[in-house]
Amino acid sequence: MQKLIDETEAKAYVFLKEFGFEEDEIVPIVAKGKRDLETTLKNLEQMLSRPEAYSHDQADSILHALKGLLAQMGNKEKAEETEALREHPDRQKMLAWLERSRL
Repeated sequence: MQKLIDETEAKAYVFLKEFGFEEDEIVPIVAKGKRDLETTLKNLEQMLSRPEAYSHDQADSILHALKGLLAQMGNKEKAEETEALREHPDRQKMLAWLERSRL
């Protein structure tokens, strides 16, 4: 997941700067977004790691939050991938996506 977090953090600086934010405004926004992203990814990972805990509704809720965070931080490509996972929920595909996000 660190790869996704680092990639999104880098994109957030560029994205927010393009909107006219100053550096001193960007730093706390990105820090909060990064914390929220880490928490949301951990929630997804925990739910997916236990097959008995998996639920489509919970996955949809977590993926919806994740998509929003990624989009708000300027990582549109990953936000679109997350939306695709929501549209066709499959636990194994979600696990594979998370694994790719780690490397």
